[in-house]
Amino acid sequence: MNSPFANLFLDLQEQIQTNIPEIAYIEQDLGQLGSEEPRKGLQFPAVLIDFPNTPFDNLQGNNQLAIPVIAITLIFDVYNATNSLAPIEIRQDGLIYLEIEQKVYQALQGWQTDYCQPLSRTNAKSQNRNDLGLRVRELTYTTEFEDRSCDESPQPVAISLRSE
Repeated sequence: MNSPFANLFLDLQEQIQTNIPEIAYIEQDLGQLGSEEPRKGLQFPAVLIDFPNTPFDNLQGNNQLAIPVIAITLIFDVYNATNSLAPIEIRQDGLIYLEIEQKVYQALQGWQTDYCQPLSRTNAKSQNRNDLGLRVRELTYTTEFEDRSCDESPQPVAISLRSE
C-alpha cells in the first residue's frame, strides 16, 4: 500500500493481535461508540484505532514530516464489582481491563516500523460510558515519519506496438 496511514494501521493491528491475545477485535474507529447500537459487530475486549490529528512540516522537495497522533481506544464489557466490600478475587476480575491496558502499553511503547519512529504514549484517559455499560479507555501515542510519496516518479510502462 502507498499510504503510510494504511500501512501503520495494518502494522498496529498486527502488533496488538500478536502480543495481546486477550484482545478479541481490532478495527478502525468509525464512531462505533457514538452509534445507536455500539455493541453491534464488536467483540470484547475490542480496540479501535484512529489518527485524529497529524501536523505536517515541509522538508526538502515535496517531502513532508508527519507527526501523527494515534488514538487506541480500548473497550471492555466489565461487570464485576470493584467496591471495597467485594472479595478481592471479584475486585481483581473487575480491574482486568487495566491489566490489558498495561499490555497494550508494553506492546506499543517504543515499537517502530522501518518507516516510522518509535511510538511514545502521551496520554491515557477514561471515557465514562455508563450509558452503554462499557468501560472505555483511550491511549494516545505519537510517532514521526517522512512522506516521500510525491517525490517518487512513476516508472514508465513499456508498450510494444509491433504487430507480428
